[in-house]
Amino acid sequence: MKRVSTWLAGVLALVVVAAFLLGNPIAWGEAALIMLDVAAGGAPTLWQDVTRPPSMYPARWTDGEGDLYMPGGKVRAAMVLVPGAAVLGRSEPRLQAFARSFARAGFAVLVPELPEVRQLRLSRGDADRIAAALRQLHAWQPAAPLGVAAISYAVAPTIIASLQDDLVAKVDFIAGVGGYRDTESVIRFVTTGVFRPMGSPRESHIEPNPYGRWAFLLANAGRLDDPEDERLLEQIARMRFRDPQADTARLSGGLGPRGRSVMALVENRDPDAVGRLIAALPENVRREIDALDLALYDLSKLRSHLILVHGRGDTMVPYSESQALAAAAANARVSLFLIDDIGHVEFSAVSLANGWSMGRAILTLLAERSR
Repeated sequence: MKRVSTWLAGVLALVVVAAFLLGNPIAWGEAALIMLDVAAGGAPTLWQDVTRPPSMYPARWTDGEGDLYMPGGKVRAAMVLVPGAAVLGRSEPRLQAFARSFARAGFAVLVPELPEVRQLRLSRGDADRIAAALRQLHAWQPAAPLGVAAISYAVAPTIIASLQDDLVAKVDFIAGVGGYRDTESVIRFVTTGVFRPMGSPRESHIEPNPYGRWAFLLANAGRLDDPEDERLLEQIARMRFRDPQADTARLSGGLGPRGRSVMALVENRDPDAVGRLIAALPENVRREIDALDLALYDLSKLRSHLILVHGRGDTMVPYSESQALAAAAANARVSLFLIDDIGHVEFSAVSLANGWSMGRAILTLLAERSR
């Protein structure tokens, strides 16, 4: 109850400040209520009390399937919501709650099924599945502004999808939470904790979340040609997920040369060695890494409103990556929000300290709706 009281106090403070300084208390009030609803993760909130409940339907189309969340009233925008790497995929409860929050605000929200995401893997093929979902949602809601929101590592295939020739002019907005631009920089951070904020003369360091290290290993184990290497790497990753200090030396000792090259990168702690270790990876692994490397794509083609949200203390992907994305999208309209205390994608951490920034980010997305 104490935490809920803090949230409500923050909302009231935001609404009062917005009303007096910005003169738009209704819009700020709506953003604040959605912020609290997202933070609640499906628990009862005032936003649910004052809006009509959305409907959710299983949906199928020629190139895919997913869940469609429809508002109880007028559709004011259409948004594909792309989950990050999670075993529950589109069935993850907090993702479903997020979809309902925005459906209550007039968004038709389509959450596509991405089979490899459930295996904690992302691939270039996900970009084609996201593109197909965007085309289908646009066909269903041709009059509504079209956009896409992506979480964590899914930001890369989402932007790649939005760059496809038939979509680049149709997608009005792209919202990315905790995304990245350069795969080598992310791998460098995940394995060593080193990153360079934009404009900083020196590198920074924070202790990365070990989950990222072993998620990378699991994601790439299946890309090796040797089934035994694949089996051993997956076993190592799952053991380390359960216990980061688990002794996996015996398993590592059974790896062939290609499996050892992957382990060498994952276990590396030297920032200067990352480029060399990536170059030594098997070709299949390097090809998949490059396929999702936004640094290799021409982001100046983007014309959408790029809304980027990143936690300053993110231990999975450094906030410098969203800074780099914002800079690379030279011809897009960019809104970048760096927010304290939300970790990677932990929107339950609403406080007076970060509520203003989080509210502004939500308000910016709500502004993409039609009237």
